[in-house]
Amino acid sequence: MDDPSLLQLRCLLNLRRGLRDVEARPQEVCTGLRKDGDTLSYQGNSEEVGCYVAGVPLSKENFYFEVTIVDTGVRGTIAVGLVPKFYRVDHQPGWLPHSVAYHADNGKLYNGNPVGQQFGPKCSHGDRIGCGINFDNIKNGIGTVFFTKNGKEMGSVKVGLSADGLFPAVGMHSLGEEVTVHLGAEWSLEDSAMMVDSQEDEWGRLYDVTASGTSLLTFLTPRWSPATFWPFADDTTLIGLISNNDESAYRTGCVLVQW
Repeated sequence: MDDPSLLQLRCLLNLRRGLRDVEARPQEVCTGLRKDGDTLSYQGNSEEVGCYVAGVPLSKENFYFEVTIVDTGVRGTIAVGLVPKFYRVDHQPGWLPHSVAYHADNGKLYNGNPVGQQFGPKCSHGDRIGCGINFDNIKNGIGTVFFTKNGKEMGSVKVGLSADGLFPAVGMHSLGEEVTVHLGAEWSLEDSAMMVDSQEDEWGRLYDVTASGTSLLTFLTPRWSPATFWPFADDTTLIGLISNNDESAYRTGCVLVQW
């Protein structure tokens, strides 16, 4: 029979191990939102940000996630992106340093800054917004974060990667907003074309994207090179994407820019 003192010591050691396991186990964070399974819905007063942060960062094995918009609510202020481990969840993802997010209401990318840059089309009910990290292209702690809409890549941005990794995050900011989170979503670059090349309807409409001179080249990424854009004669407003080399509808009063 074991010595009672040895049994007590074993129990204490097992208890300590259990406590360490609980402390080390990642815990998701959800504030200002109601979580029902994979569904998140805004529960604030439209003045407070609601934010969800997953308990596990993206990794080489699980490098991508998606969010499906169930309801845009009053304003559609839904953000999808990545944040560091101890992110302040009273802020939308992308507003604070070391975070990045795509915002559905205005199509802007927020990269550690409360001021966003035009990045892609707006999103609404039924749209899927995806976010992932290209772990094969990390150098000196800088990685490539890409975003998708309905499986089509919209573009990418360089982001600093912390030692703890970057965690999937969703932000909301108005009544009625609701999404479904797919942390185990799959996506393959080989199966997807850049959205600008897919001639999706949104890119055939007019957008208030300003561009002039070199700033137009700054706005476009090298992988968008097959696209042909037409600005007005004053070279200030991007008005549409011309496909199949058919520019007849835009020839009058426009100047061709091919890049």
